[in-house]
Formats: sequence, structure tokens, C-alpha cells
Amino acid sequence: MSEQYVRSTSSKEVAAKKRLEYAFSVQKQKNCPAFYVLPSAMWLKTARKQQPGLAVITFDDIARYLLMQAEEVYYPLTEQERSLFFEQFLREEQTFEGEADSGRALGYADTYGQVKRLGLTAEQLPAALEPLRSLFTEYEQKVVKERKLLDPENIILRAIQLLEQRSTKLDISLIIIDGYVDFSPLQTLLLEALQKADVPIEIYLPADQPYQIVGHTADELVSLGFSDQRQEPVSVQVTVEKELVAATTAEEQWRGVIEEILAAPSLHDVAVLLVDEKRGREELERLAAEYGLPLQTAKKRPLTATALHAFLLACLRQPRSVRSRWEQLPLVEHILALYQRSGLEYAKQKQCFLQTGEWIKEEDEQLFHAITRLKWKKKDLFSRYVGQMLVWLRELPVVSSWRAQLKADDDLETLQAVAREYRAWELLCKRLEMTAELLEERGLAGELTLSLDLFANWLKELGERLQVTDKRRAENGVAIHTWRDVGLFRGKKLYVVGMNEGAFPQLSQLSGYVQERDLHESAIRFSAPTQKQLRQKQLAYLQQLDSICESITFTYVKGVDPLHPQLPSPLLEDVRRAEREWSWEARMKGKNSYTERDHHEKLAFHLGQGYRMEDEPQPLREIATRLERLADGREPLRLEKKSATVAVTALESYARCPFRYALERLFQVKEAEAAEEQVSPLAIGQLVHELIEEIYTELQLIRLPFAKAGAEQLERVPELLQERFEQKWVAVEEQNRGLSRLDLEQTKQQWKKRLDRWWQAERKHFWDNEALGEMAIEAMETSVRMPFSVKGGTELILTGKVDRVDKSGEAIVIYDYKTGKASVSAEEVRSGLKLQLPLYAFGLREQLERQTKRQLRADGASYISLREPAKRAGNGIWRKELIGKHSPYSVSSFCKNREESFGTGQYLDAYNLKERVEALWSGMHSEFPVEPQECAASCPYRAVCRVTEEQKADHAVKA
Repeated sequence: MSEQYVRSTSSKEVAAKKRLEYAFSVQKQKNCPAFYVLPSAMWLKTARKQQPGLAVITFDDIARYLLMQAEEVYYPLTEQERSLFFEQFLREEQTFEGEADSGRALGYADTYGQVKRLGLTAEQLPAALEPLRSLFTEYEQKVVKERKLLDPENIILRAIQLLEQRSTKLDISLIIIDGYVDFSPLQTLLLEALQKADVPIEIYLPADQPYQIVGHTADELVSLGFSDQRQEPVSVQVTVEKELVAATTAEEQWRGVIEEILAAPSLHDVAVLLVDEKRGREELERLAAEYGLPLQTAKKRPLTATALHAFLLACLRQPRSVRSRWEQLPLVEHILALYQRSGLEYAKQKQCFLQTGEWIKEEDEQLFHAITRLKWKKKDLFSRYVGQMLVWLRELPVVSSWRAQLKADDDLETLQAVAREYRAWELLCKRLEMTAELLEERGLAGELTLSLDLFANWLKELGERLQVTDKRRAENGVAIHTWRDVGLFRGKKLYVVGMNEGAFPQLSQLSGYVQERDLHESAIRFSAPTQKQLRQKQLAYLQQLDSICESITFTYVKGVDPLHPQLPSPLLEDVRRAEREWSWEARMKGKNSYTERDHHEKLAFHLGQGYRMEDEPQPLREIATRLERLADGREPLRLEKKSATVAVTALESYARCPFRYALERLFQVKEAEAAEEQVSPLAIGQLVHELIEEIYTELQLIRLPFAKAGAEQLERVPELLQERFEQKWVAVEEQNRGLSRLDLEQTKQQWKKRLDRWWQAERKHFWDNEALGEMAIEAMETSVRMPFSVKGGTELILTGKVDRVDKSGEAIVIYDYKTGKASVSAEEVRSGLKLQLPLYAFGLREQLERQTKRQLRADGASYISLREPAKRAGNGIWRKELIGKHSPYSVSSFCKNREESFGTGQYLDAYNLKERVEALWSGMHSEFPVEPQECAASCPYRAVCRVTEEQKADHAVKA
């Protein structure tokens, strides 16, 4: 009979060399494998290096060994892959079809995995999960048993079944388990099965501190039949100093830690323990690179961060139907990224493709056409998908390009990027080969069927698991540890980073739909992962630090709000709080600079405090100059020739934003191309203006008094409007081929309705209005040129085009059709934002007076919005006496733009329009400041604009 022992050890003796040598000697003596089980990857790596030839493994590895010995046929799944196959199962089973569609597959898969980790069967589900029993039972029958798809939990459970069925002795000479403070229910079940199978087992539990959870673990093992050979706990108190340091932000927390480490006499004596492993490692690696601090950890990135992986997913997910160039653009970008095209070359190719569909480089074009010819079945065998992807990977023409670049390119950054992609290609090919071989070996190549989207998800999940090394670990760097492997540290100073309340002790996180109450209601045989159990485990982790090193600094983020600070872990109540605090201001006041950037930041801080500096660094002078320029907003540009002819609309554009005016009209910078999301407003505007003029001209309604228009003429307008609109809309559709038929049809119907409402408003306000019976449309699309004298004797010629002029006797009114909403205010006139109505009224009145040789008056001017065609209040300027209840122009008393001298020089003087026009004209040839009066979020030049929030706020207040 073999024996199973529970023995004592200390945190620093985990995987001790003498223990490893003992296991190896037993293996040699009995000529049978011995296993050494450890809890983390770092322990495994260290132990394997110390004792080559010994199998240093995990519990999962033991289970896989047992299945291999039994020649069990199965395909191993990761937890993520289990979710995919769970979803596939739900899709295939019509009974659960609705569940798959509702997106619950991931939740069900996680719940199943959690139940299995608790050591429960489908028949032992807690009451709250009872509705899932039939689902889990059928999944186990059709996926686990029939298809032999085993996730990590089912591999262990199957190993336990094989142990129970086995009658002969196992080929295992010894199992030593070290470094654990507790075991999960599933691990304990495996230990029980191994004990009953008469496998020699030695379990070493730490006893250098009064760990409550360790005593509970030992009791469970003894109940299984293990012999308790632990010695009396001997407290090993090594730590002589503990402190707790607060930081204002996570950034300052890490900077404080790194700067203190850099000041340490030796990096070998210092280590960092990550409380939040994932986020903490990312922050540490980023800032360590900035400070030049070497780390004893390799810098890796997942395959999903490479251009190759994104390209392959795009190939799988590309639509089968013919697509527009904009829809194909993401695929173009993937190809350019694969070939490391960047900068101007990248931009030119995208522009060329969008405009012509052509390619600049032949190799890019060949790959693009190869992708478009690539065909994937919507549903196929998993092995065929893997094989097809492997063939596609090997035939990729970009691989030969990478090889050539690696030999010839001397640009370090490009070489690193190409090398990363090439390593990703090699790694992915190797993993796909292994998958294909495994499916073939296990006899599952012809059985597993997947849909294409699930295969794409599988490839995505594979990319998240596989990692490419960017930078190798520094042998002489700072050690990075987690709670599971901090016992490896042999130095003097340990920084435990991120000890915030809620982060440590961490709250229990059960997977899927399993809740804490389910643990108490279930028939779980061994220690369930309750909140109490987790807290005891984390307390043990914290206690072990007392025997690890001489000095420990705990850190946490308190935040920047002194009235509502974040709190440290409640387990640190007795730890002394350090007087120092890591904050940006404290760091700026530090005496040492660790990087050039840090040096400049500290100099800038002291300059901002009013200190003077004899030799100010050039970068700081440049930054100060740029800040002054930003605050000032000035942008002088002297044009050699001043044009005396200027369009009124140009004056308005300059008034809205001088900077945008310069880009659009002087430098003729085109807007960045973007996918068409709606019919071009310019195309709609041109169509509407042409349509209105053609209708009125064709029906001979121009210069015909409103009262004399025949009923037959007016009744023909709606029909003719729709007929002409249909004809012109064909051209609009030709210009907007990128839009879907549905969008085009919706826009078309929308404008047909707007034109119908416009004509109803036209009849009401003009043709059926008895008060305007003698008035007629004098002209449409009338050009206007008006002389305008400015200081220095220069005479400007202001130009424009008036959409429509109505005349009755001595009165004229001008109208400007707008396809969007339109309004005008006195302040907009004074500022120069709305000059068309007042200047057109003045210029056209004088122009008509010269032509007719009779005095005229401007009754008003108004925008007519096709979105609000009946509106006559806030969209025009009218003479005071023509507003109100008896207004012949239907202008309500709500109109605020009431003028007694509208259309005259007196009106221009009252609003200082001559001075305003002169200032705008002068600025258009000399000053283009970043001072917009209207700063729209949709401005196409936002990416290159220097406008500050303060400048926008100032103009908003003035407005």
C-alpha cells in the first residue's frame, strides 16, 4: 500500500531544490514518472530549470496524463472554445434555438463550467438552476460523450472516472504537491481518486504563519485518508518595516513606485507584486519603458493586436454580395497594414481606390483580388475550415515580402513591425497544424461541424490566447510577482501595488448564472468558493508576506477629491501610513529628473510658478510660443493682390470662421472623403432651385400678377412639380450610387412631401393672397452687383444672386429659398453672419431704380425654408408697418426684425454694415484668425483646427 502525506513547509521553501531532487531520485529508482505539482507558471518555470528531467506540472496536466495512459480519444477545449461549441450546440438543437438567438449561450456555457468546477453533476444543480438541467444533460450527451469535446473541467472529471474504473496500479511513482494553501472542489475530487487508486502523494502546506485556511485544507485531506505529518507551526517573522503610501491617480502611483525603485542601490533587492495582474502589468510595462527600467518579464502582445490576425478575420467575415468602394475600404486598409504601407503612401492608395477602384502597387492588387475570389462555405467541417485557413496562410504572397524586408530593410521600426507579423504568421501556422493533426489523430476530423461565423469566433479566441513576444525579459531587471508566486522573491524590498478597498480582498466572482446562495444550497463535497473562503485565502496571501522580505510598501489610489477619497484595503488598518504622498505636484517638486521628458515637465512647472531660468531649454521655448499662439488665435497672411470684387456669401463665410474660409477658398483644401450617409445637400439644393425656376417659367407665372394667375395654371403646378422632380431625381441617384436603394427612396419621398407643402404655402401667401393681388414675381435667379466705397478711395463691387424678386408698384421684396432651416437676427446682421438679405435688398433696389429710372422701396426680405415653408416670422426682415395682424405679407407680430429704413443707406449706417463689410474684406486679404463665430461639431476641418474650448466659450458668451 502506498502512503499519502500532508507535511509542513514555509513559503520560501516551495519547490526547494532538495525536494525536487528527491522526486527525481524516486522517478529514477522506480523507473516510473514522478510529478511535481505547482500553482503558477512562474513556479513551474523556475522548478523546471532547477531540475531538468522531472515533470513539473499542474492538476490539469495530471488529468491529461491519465487520459493519455487510458488511450482516451477526445478533443481538448479551452474555456473560451467551450462557449463557442456551446453556442453551436444550441443552434443545432431546435429545442433550444430561441436560447441561442437571445444571446444567452455564453452565460449558459460559463454556468456549466462553474457547476463542473464545483464538482457537481447535471442532476445536482441547485434549485435556482434547475431549468438548465435538461440543457446540460443533453449537451453532455451529444457534445461531451458523443463528440468527445472535453473542456478542462470535463478532462479532470473523466480522469476521475478512469481512476475509479481502473483495477491495476498506475504508472506514477510519486506526486508532490507544493505551494498551495487550498484546493478547489474539483482538485480535491481528483486527489481523492488518486488516493483511492493507491498513488503515492505528498502535499506540502505552508506553516510559517498562522494560516486559518491551511488548517481547514489539512482537515479535508485527512478526511480523505491522508496522513497528517505536519509539525507545529513555527512563526517566521522576517518583515521589520511596513508602510502604506497613497497616490492621487493610478498613473502617479506607478510613477512613484518606479522612481523609488530607480533610486534603490540594487534592482535585485526590489520586486513588485501586482494586485490587479492584467491592468497593473500593462501600466507597469508602459511606464517602465518610458523610464528605462528593466523588468524580469517578457513583453508580449496577443495575436489579435497584429495586422495579420485582423486581416484573416476580415477575410472570413467579408460579405458575399457586391459592395461599394466604401464598404470595401476596411479590407483595403488591412492589406496596406500587412504590407506596412504608411504615411503618404497609405493615404494615396486609399484615395486612389475610392476614386477609381485602382491600385498603385501590383502586389497589393493581387492580394485584393485573391481575397475577393476566396470562397468559404457557410457551414463545413471544423477540420476543413482549419485546413483551408492553413493553405491560405501558406500561400499568402505578403510572407515572401516580409522575408525580403527582414533581409534588406534597415529601418528599425519597420523591421520590428515586420518581424512581429512574421512571428505571428509562424505561430498561427504551427497552431493550425497542431489542431489539424489533433483532429486527425483523435478521429474527429470528419465529425465536428461548424458555421463560418463560429469558426471566425474560434480564430478570434485563438488570437486572444496566442501571444507574440515583443521584448525578452531582462535578467538583471526588477522581478514582477503575483500573490501565487511571491514566495520566489529573495530580495529585501517589496512594493505591493493597488491595495484599494474592493481590489483586495477581491469580491468573489462566480461564472455564469451561479450565485453565492447556490453554493450554500448545493451538495458540494469540499470547500466551496464562497466569499468567506476567498477572504481566508487572500488573508493567507497577505500573511505570507511577513516571511518573505524585510520591508514592504503597500500602495493605493486615494483619488483627487479630498472630501470623498478612495480607501485602502481594510486588511491594512494596522499598517503605518507614510507621510509622503504620490501626486503630480509632489513629483514636479522632486529634485531629480529621470527622463528628458520628466526634466522638461519639471522645468515647465517651475516656470509656471513664476521662477526664472537663465538658460531655458529650446523645447520649452517652442512650447511657450505655441501656447501663446493658441491663446492669441492670430494667423496673419498677407496676400499680394486684393480683389475689388467680392461675393456677399464669401463675406459671410469669412465672418463665420476666417480659418475655415482660408482653407476652403484660398488654399482650396478639400474635405476629407467619407462614406456617403445621405444625399448631398448641395445636390438637393441645386435640384430645388432649378425646379422652382423651371415651374414658374414654364407656366408663365413670372411677371404675372398673383391675382391674374388662372386656376388652370396654378392647379398644374403640383402635377408638374412631381413630374419634373422625378426627372431630375435620376441625376441625384447617379451622383449617390453609394447609398442604398432604401435610403434613396426614403429621401425622395421626403422631398416630394416637402415640395408639396411648399406649394401649399406659396399659394396661401402669394397666389391666393388678395392683399398681394397686384404683386408679381419680377425675376428669378437675378444677379446683383453693387458698388461699395471703403476707406482709402477703394470701391468694392459686391456680387450675389437673388433667388426671387417680387414687385408691386414702388415696392419690392426679395426671397431666398433654403433647403434647410433658416432664420435671421439683428445681431447676426451686425456681426456679418447674415448679410445676404440686407445687402441684396439695398443693392437690388438701387439696381432696379437705375434700370426703371423711378424710386423704389424695399418692403422686406425673407428666407423661405422648404422644411418650414409656412414660417414668416423669424426668417425675414420687414418694414415696421408691414408686420402684424393686417400684414399683406402674412408676417406675424412675433417678427422681431422690424425696420423703418430697410433697404436704404440709412439702414446700412444704423447697423454699421459699411464698416463691417470693409473690416471683413480687409481681413480676407490679411488675417485668418482661429476665432470662429460659428464652430459646428460637424466642421470637416476640426482635425487641423487649433480652436480652444476657451475661444469657443468666449464667442458663445458674446453671442
